[in-house]
Amino acid sequence: MSYSPKIKPALVKELYLLKHSNERKTPMTKLVNEAVTQYLERNRNNGKQEIDTNRNEIDRVDHRNT
Repeated sequence: MSYSPKIKPALVKELYLLKHSNERKTPMTKLVNEAVTQYLERNRNNGKQEIDTNRNEIDRVDHRNT
């Protein structure tokens, strides 16, 4: 089973209008993939730091309880 997140209808409408605003008629899925890719590239390090920080905190708590 695959994950299918719900996209807000207003965003779908904007994507649809954007799709039809250029001569290439870029598919909405391609527009979304490009947007998500750019977002992840910009935020990848921030997310990794947060995960590492959480992991370190969990390790500290585990060591105190042993």
